[in-house]
Amino acid sequence: MGWEVTVVDRDVAALKRMKEEIYPKRYGAWDEGIKLFEAKDAPVGGFDVVFIGTPPDSHLPIATKVLREEAPRVLQIEKPLCSPTLEGLDEFVAEVRKHPQTAVIVGFNHILAENTLKAEELIRAGTLGKIQALDSEIRSNWKNILDAHPWLKGPADTYLGFWKKGGGAGGEHIHALNLWQHFAHVTGAGRVAEVSALFDIVSKDGAEYDRLCFLNLVTENGLMGRVVQDVITLPKKKFVELQFEKGHIVCSTDVSKTADQVQLHEHGKDPQIIDIVKNRTDEFFHEVKHIQELLDGKVDIKTSPIRLERGLDSMLVLAAGYKSFNDKRVAKVDYNKYAV
Repeated sequence: MGWEVTVVDRDVAALKRMKEEIYPKRYGAWDEGIKLFEAKDAPVGGFDVVFIGTPPDSHLPIATKVLREEAPRVLQIEKPLCSPTLEGLDEFVAEVRKHPQTAVIVGFNHILAENTLKAEELIRAGTLGKIQALDSEIRSNWKNILDAHPWLKGPADTYLGFWKKGGGAGGEHIHALNLWQHFAHVTGAGRVAEVSALFDIVSKDGAEYDRLCFLNLVTENGLMGRVVQDVITLPKKKFVELQFEKGHIVCSTDVSKTADQVQLHEHGKDPQIIDIVKNRTDEFFHEVKHIQELLDGKVDIKTSPIRLERGLDSMLVLAAGYKSFNDKRVAKVDYNKYAV
Protein backbone atom coordinates (compact mmCIF):
# COMPACT_ATOMS: atom_id res chain seq x y z
CA MET A 1 0.00 0.00 0.00
CA GLY A 2 2.98 2.30 0.30
CA TRP A 3 2.17 3.11 3.90
CA GLU A 4 4.75 3.99 6.53
CA VAL A 5 4.39 1.39 9.29
CA THR A 6 5.32 1.42 12.98
CA VAL A 7 4.80 -1.63 15.20
CA VAL A 8 4.61 -1.31 18.99
CA ASP A 9 4.63 -4.05 21.62
CA ARG A 10 5.34 -4.10 25.34
CA ASP A 11 7.26 -7.38 24.85
CA VAL A 12 10.66 -6.90 23.22
CA ALA A 13 10.88 -10.66 22.61
CA ALA A 14 7.66 -10.49 20.57
CA LEU A 15 9.09 -7.73 18.36
CA LYS A 16 12.29 -9.75 17.86
CA ARG A 17 10.31 -12.88 17.00
CA MET A 18 8.22 -10.98 14.45
CA LYS A 19 11.30 -9.48 12.78
CA GLU A 20 13.50 -12.57 12.75
CA GLU A 21 11.00 -15.44 12.44
CA ILE A 22 7.34 -14.70 11.66
CA TYR A 23 7.62 -11.99 9.02
CA PRO A 24 10.47 -13.57 6.98
CA LYS A 25 8.68 -16.94 7.03
CA ARG A 26 5.45 -15.44 5.71
CA TYR A 27 6.78 -12.81 3.31
CA GLY A 28 10.29 -13.94 2.38
CA ALA A 29 12.35 -11.25 4.09
CA TRP A 30 12.00 -8.56 6.73
CA ASP A 31 10.89 -5.14 5.47
CA GLU A 32 13.47 -2.68 6.78
CA GLY A 33 10.98 0.15 6.34
CA ILE A 34 8.95 -1.08 9.32
CA LYS A 35 9.85 0.71 12.54
CA LEU A 36 9.73 -1.21 15.84
CA PHE A 37 9.22 0.30 19.30
CA GLU A 38 8.80 -1.02 22.80
CA ALA A 39 5.54 0.35 24.20
CA LYS A 40 7.22 2.65 26.72
CA ASP A 41 9.08 4.38 23.85
CA ALA A 42 6.19 4.46 21.39
CA PRO A 43 5.82 7.61 19.28
CA VAL A 44 2.55 9.48 19.70
CA GLY A 45 0.76 11.57 17.10
CA GLY A 46 0.89 11.89 13.34
CA PHE A 47 -0.64 8.50 12.53
CA ASP A 48 -3.53 8.27 10.08
CA VAL A 49 -4.43 4.72 11.09
CA VAL A 50 -3.96 2.86 14.36
CA PHE A 51 -4.49 -0.92 14.57
CA ILE A 52 -5.05 -2.56 17.96
CA GLY A 53 -4.11 -6.24 17.81
CA THR A 54 -3.62 -7.01 21.50
CA PRO A 55 -5.63 -9.56 23.55
CA PRO A 56 -9.38 -8.72 23.55
CA ASP A 57 -9.65 -7.75 27.22
CA SER A 58 -7.05 -5.02 26.65
CA HIS A 59 -8.64 -3.56 23.50
CA LEU A 60 -10.89 -0.96 25.08
CA PRO A 61 -8.42 0.66 27.51
CA ILE A 62 -5.91 1.03 24.67
CA ALA A 63 -8.54 2.23 22.19
CA THR A 64 -9.84 4.81 24.65
CA LYS A 65 -6.29 6.07 25.22
CA VAL A 66 -5.60 6.24 21.46
CA LEU A 67 -8.75 8.29 20.88
CA ARG A 68 -7.81 10.74 23.62
CA GLU A 69 -4.16 11.13 22.69
CA GLU A 70 -4.12 10.55 18.92
CA ALA A 71 -7.63 10.71 17.42
CA PRO A 72 -6.41 9.06 14.17
CA ARG A 73 -8.50 9.21 11.02
CA VAL A 74 -9.14 5.46 11.29
CA LEU A 75 -8.99 3.29 14.40
CA GLN A 76 -9.08 -0.46 13.73
CA ILE A 77 -9.74 -2.80 16.67
CA GLU A 78 -9.19 -6.50 16.11
CA LYS A 79 -12.08 -8.87 16.76
CA PRO A 80 -13.65 -9.51 19.19
CA LEU A 81 -14.17 -5.91 20.18
CA CYS A 82 -13.71 -6.67 23.87
CA SER A 83 -14.33 -9.22 26.59
CA PRO A 84 -17.94 -10.53 26.82
CA THR A 85 -17.99 -9.08 30.34
CA LEU A 86 -18.15 -5.72 28.50
CA GLU A 87 -15.75 -4.20 31.01
CA GLY A 88 -14.65 -0.73 29.90
CA LEU A 89 -17.33 -0.43 27.23
CA ASP A 90 -19.14 2.51 28.84
CA GLU A 91 -15.99 4.64 28.97
CA PHE A 92 -14.96 3.66 25.44
CA VAL A 93 -18.34 4.45 23.85
CA ALA A 94 -18.41 7.78 25.68
CA GLU A 95 -14.98 8.60 24.21
CA VAL A 96 -16.02 7.50 20.70
CA ARG A 97 -18.91 9.98 20.82
CA LYS A 98 -16.38 12.78 21.40
CA HIS A 99 -14.43 11.94 18.22
CA PRO A 100 -16.82 11.79 15.25
CA GLN A 101 -13.87 12.56 12.97
CA THR A 102 -12.34 9.14 13.72
CA ALA A 103 -13.73 6.21 11.75
CA VAL A 104 -13.74 3.26 14.17
CA ILE A 105 -13.89 -0.23 12.68
CA VAL A 106 -13.61 -3.80 13.99
CA GLY A 107 -11.47 -6.38 12.17
CA PHE A 108 -14.14 -8.70 10.79
CA ASN A 109 -12.27 -9.22 7.54
CA HIS A 110 -14.50 -12.10 6.37
CA ILE A 111 -17.24 -9.54 5.70
CA LEU A 112 -15.06 -7.93 2.99
CA ALA A 113 -13.95 -11.21 1.38
CA GLU A 114 -14.86 -12.00 -2.23
CA ASN A 115 -17.05 -14.99 -1.32
CA THR A 116 -19.15 -12.81 1.00
CA LEU A 117 -19.51 -10.14 -1.68
CA LYS A 118 -20.50 -12.78 -4.26
CA ALA A 119 -23.12 -14.24 -1.93
CA GLU A 120 -24.53 -10.73 -1.39
CA GLU A 121 -24.73 -10.25 -5.16
CA LEU A 122 -26.72 -13.48 -5.56
CA ILE A 123 -29.09 -12.52 -2.74
CA ARG A 124 -29.74 -9.07 -4.16
CA ALA A 125 -30.56 -10.57 -7.57
CA GLY A 126 -33.87 -11.49 -5.93
CA THR A 127 -34.45 -14.79 -7.72
CA LEU A 128 -34.66 -16.90 -4.56
CA GLY A 129 -37.52 -15.14 -2.85
CA LYS A 130 -37.82 -14.46 0.86
CA ILE A 131 -35.26 -15.65 3.43
CA GLN A 132 -36.52 -18.60 5.50
CA ALA A 133 -33.60 -19.54 7.76
CA LEU A 134 -29.96 -18.68 8.36
CA ASP A 135 -27.13 -20.80 9.81
CA SER A 136 -23.49 -19.87 10.35
CA GLU A 137 -20.69 -22.09 11.59
CA ILE A 138 -17.01 -21.77 12.33
CA ARG A 139 -15.86 -25.08 13.76
CA SER A 140 -12.08 -25.09 13.90
CA ASN A 141 -9.74 -26.86 16.30
CA TRP A 142 -7.42 -24.30 17.78
CA LYS A 143 -4.54 -26.58 16.89
CA ASN A 144 -4.58 -24.45 13.72
CA ILE A 145 -3.97 -21.33 15.83
CA LEU A 146 -1.38 -22.91 18.13
CA ASP A 147 0.56 -24.36 15.18
CA ALA A 148 0.91 -20.81 13.83
CA HIS A 149 2.12 -19.61 17.25
CA PRO A 150 4.60 -22.33 18.29
CA TRP A 151 5.85 -20.38 21.31
CA LEU A 152 2.48 -21.12 22.98
CA LYS A 153 2.24 -24.50 24.69
CA GLY A 154 -1.54 -24.38 24.87
CA PRO A 155 -4.60 -22.16 25.29
CA ALA A 156 -3.79 -21.46 28.95
CA ASP A 157 -0.68 -19.52 27.79
CA THR A 158 -2.83 -16.83 26.22
CA TYR A 159 -6.28 -15.25 26.29
CA LEU A 160 -7.55 -18.14 24.13
CA GLY A 161 -8.07 -20.27 27.22
CA PHE A 162 -10.25 -17.76 29.06
CA TRP A 163 -13.75 -16.91 27.88
CA LYS A 164 -13.90 -13.90 30.20
CA LYS A 165 -10.88 -12.45 28.37
CA GLY A 166 -12.50 -12.87 24.96
CA GLY A 167 -11.14 -16.33 24.19
CA GLY A 168 -12.80 -19.71 23.87
CA ALA A 169 -15.05 -20.65 20.98
CA GLY A 170 -17.40 -17.72 21.58
CA GLY A 171 -14.75 -15.02 21.35
CA GLU A 172 -12.10 -16.49 19.08
CA HIS A 173 -14.53 -17.68 16.41
CA ILE A 174 -16.96 -14.76 16.67
CA HIS A 175 -16.61 -14.36 12.89
CA ALA A 176 -19.49 -16.88 12.60
CA LEU A 177 -21.82 -14.72 14.68
CA ASN A 178 -20.77 -11.56 12.85
CA LEU A 179 -21.37 -13.20 9.46
CA TRP A 180 -24.82 -14.33 10.61
CA GLN A 181 -25.66 -10.78 11.61
CA HIS A 182 -24.24 -9.37 8.39
CA PHE A 183 -26.41 -11.58 6.19
CA ALA A 184 -29.42 -10.87 8.40
CA HIS A 185 -28.93 -7.20 7.49
CA VAL A 186 -28.38 -8.01 3.80
CA THR A 187 -31.67 -9.94 3.66
CA GLY A 188 -33.59 -7.24 5.54
CA ALA A 189 -34.11 -9.31 8.67
CA GLY A 190 -32.63 -6.66 10.96
CA ARG A 191 -30.79 -6.93 14.26
CA VAL A 192 -30.78 -9.90 16.62
CA ALA A 193 -33.46 -9.38 19.29
CA GLU A 194 -33.32 -12.63 21.29
CA VAL A 195 -30.64 -15.20 22.11
CA SER A 196 -30.90 -18.70 23.55
CA ALA A 197 -27.47 -20.21 24.18
CA LEU A 198 -25.57 -23.30 25.27
CA PHE A 199 -21.86 -23.43 26.06
CA ASP A 200 -19.64 -26.38 26.91
CA ILE A 201 -17.31 -24.86 29.52
CA VAL A 202 -13.97 -26.54 30.18
CA SER A 203 -11.75 -25.89 33.21
CA LYS A 204 -8.25 -27.25 32.60
CA ASP A 205 -4.65 -26.25 33.43
CA GLY A 206 -5.88 -23.07 35.06
CA ALA A 207 -7.88 -22.07 32.00
CA GLU A 208 -11.65 -21.72 31.69
CA TYR A 209 -13.13 -21.58 28.21
CA ASP A 210 -16.06 -22.70 26.09
CA ARG A 211 -15.07 -25.35 23.59
CA LEU A 212 -18.56 -25.37 22.11
CA CYS A 213 -20.82 -22.35 21.59
CA PHE A 214 -24.40 -22.72 20.31
CA LEU A 215 -26.50 -19.61 19.75
CA ASN A 216 -30.13 -19.74 18.64
CA LEU A 217 -31.08 -16.31 17.34
CA VAL A 218 -34.26 -14.41 16.45
CA THR A 219 -34.12 -11.03 14.72
CA GLU A 220 -36.41 -8.06 15.23
CA ASN A 221 -38.19 -9.01 11.98
CA GLY A 222 -38.67 -12.63 13.00
CA LEU A 223 -35.87 -14.46 11.16
CA MET A 224 -34.69 -17.51 13.10
CA GLY A 225 -31.39 -19.31 12.83
CA ARG A 226 -28.35 -20.57 14.66
CA VAL A 227 -24.65 -19.97 15.10
CA VAL A 228 -22.23 -22.78 15.99
CA GLN A 229 -18.62 -22.10 17.01
CA ASP A 230 -16.13 -24.57 18.43
CA VAL A 231 -12.41 -25.13 19.02
CA ILE A 232 -12.46 -28.92 18.58
CA THR A 233 -13.36 -29.69 14.95
CA LEU A 234 -10.59 -30.95 12.66
CA PRO A 235 -10.53 -30.47 9.72
CA LYS A 236 -12.22 -27.11 10.10
CA LYS A 237 -15.61 -26.13 8.68
CA LYS A 238 -16.52 -22.51 7.99
CA PHE A 239 -19.75 -21.64 6.20
CA VAL A 240 -22.93 -19.60 6.13
CA GLU A 241 -26.07 -21.22 4.70
CA LEU A 242 -29.11 -19.18 3.74
CA GLN A 243 -32.42 -20.93 3.00
CA PHE A 244 -34.88 -19.08 0.74
CA GLU A 245 -38.32 -19.84 -0.68
CA LYS A 246 -36.85 -20.94 -4.01
CA GLY A 247 -33.42 -22.30 -3.11
CA HIS A 248 -30.42 -21.78 -0.92
CA ILE A 249 -26.92 -20.30 -0.88
CA VAL A 250 -23.85 -21.70 0.86
CA CYS A 251 -20.95 -19.31 1.40
CA SER A 252 -17.85 -21.25 2.51
CA THR A 253 -14.42 -20.12 3.71
CA ASP A 254 -11.25 -22.20 3.39
CA VAL A 255 -12.65 -25.08 1.34
CA SER A 256 -8.94 -25.50 0.62
CA LYS A 257 -5.78 -23.58 1.52
CA THR A 258 -6.18 -21.54 -1.66
CA ALA A 259 -9.93 -21.22 -2.17
CA ASP A 260 -13.22 -19.99 -0.76
CA GLN A 261 -16.50 -21.00 -2.38
CA VAL A 262 -20.08 -19.94 -3.02
CA GLN A 263 -22.81 -22.40 -4.02
CA LEU A 264 -26.14 -21.35 -5.53
CA HIS A 265 -28.91 -23.95 -5.47
CA GLU A 266 -32.11 -22.84 -7.20
CA HIS A 267 -35.04 -25.23 -7.15
CA GLY A 268 -35.33 -27.06 -10.48
CA LYS A 269 -31.89 -25.93 -11.72
CA ASP A 270 -28.40 -27.35 -11.68
CA PRO A 271 -26.32 -25.91 -8.84
CA GLN A 272 -23.74 -23.22 -9.54
CA ILE A 273 -20.41 -23.77 -7.78
CA ILE A 274 -18.18 -20.69 -7.72
CA ASP A 275 -14.62 -21.21 -6.51
CA ILE A 276 -12.71 -18.10 -5.47
CA VAL A 277 -8.93 -18.39 -5.52
CA LYS A 278 -7.12 -16.63 -2.66
CA ASN A 279 -4.03 -16.69 -0.51
CA ARG A 280 -3.45 -15.84 3.16
CA THR A 281 -2.45 -12.26 2.38
CA ASP A 282 -5.71 -11.68 0.46
CA GLU A 283 -7.72 -12.34 3.63
CA PHE A 284 -6.34 -9.17 5.19
CA PHE A 285 -5.55 -7.13 2.07
CA HIS A 286 -9.26 -6.56 1.39
CA GLU A 287 -9.55 -4.93 4.80
CA VAL A 288 -6.48 -2.75 4.22
CA LYS A 289 -7.92 -1.61 0.88
CA HIS A 290 -11.20 -0.82 2.64
CA ILE A 291 -9.31 1.35 5.12
CA GLN A 292 -7.62 3.18 2.24
CA GLU A 293 -11.04 3.82 0.72
CA LEU A 294 -12.20 5.25 4.05
CA LEU A 295 -9.16 7.55 4.06
CA ASP A 296 -9.81 8.59 0.45
CA GLY A 297 -13.48 9.30 1.09
CA LYS A 298 -14.60 6.58 -1.33
CA VAL A 299 -16.42 4.76 1.50
CA ASP A 300 -18.55 6.48 4.13
CA ILE A 301 -17.99 5.02 7.60
CA LYS A 302 -21.78 5.05 8.08
CA THR A 303 -22.09 2.40 5.35
CA SER A 304 -19.01 0.32 6.18
CA PRO A 305 -19.99 -3.28 7.01
CA ILE A 306 -17.15 -3.43 9.56
CA ARG A 307 -17.99 -0.15 11.31
CA LEU A 308 -17.93 -0.10 15.10
CA GLU A 309 -21.71 -0.40 15.36
CA ARG A 310 -21.66 -3.83 13.67
CA GLY A 311 -18.71 -5.12 15.71
CA LEU A 312 -20.34 -3.84 18.88
CA ASP A 313 -23.61 -5.58 17.98
CA SER A 314 -21.76 -8.90 17.75
CA MET A 315 -20.24 -8.35 21.19
CA LEU A 316 -23.61 -7.49 22.73
CA VAL A 317 -25.21 -10.62 21.26
CA LEU A 318 -22.37 -12.83 22.54
CA ALA A 319 -22.65 -11.24 25.99
CA ALA A 320 -26.39 -11.90 25.90
CA GLY A 321 -25.58 -15.49 24.97
CA TYR A 322 -23.53 -16.00 28.13
CA LYS A 323 -26.35 -14.39 30.14
CA SER A 324 -28.85 -16.75 28.53
CA PHE A 325 -26.68 -19.73 29.42
CA ASN A 326 -26.13 -18.66 33.02
CA ASP A 327 -29.79 -17.70 33.62
CA LYS A 328 -31.12 -20.71 31.65
CA ARG A 329 -33.58 -18.53 29.77
CA VAL A 330 -33.90 -16.52 26.56
CA ALA A 331 -31.99 -13.23 26.76
CA LYS A 332 -33.03 -9.98 25.12
CA VAL A 333 -30.36 -7.85 23.42
CA ASP A 334 -30.36 -4.21 24.52
CA TYR A 335 -28.54 -1.95 22.04
CA ASN A 336 -29.70 1.40 23.42
CA LYS A 337 -27.15 1.79 26.20
CA TYR A 338 -24.18 1.59 23.83
CA ALA A 339 -25.60 3.35 20.78
CA VAL A 340 -22.82 4.95 18.72
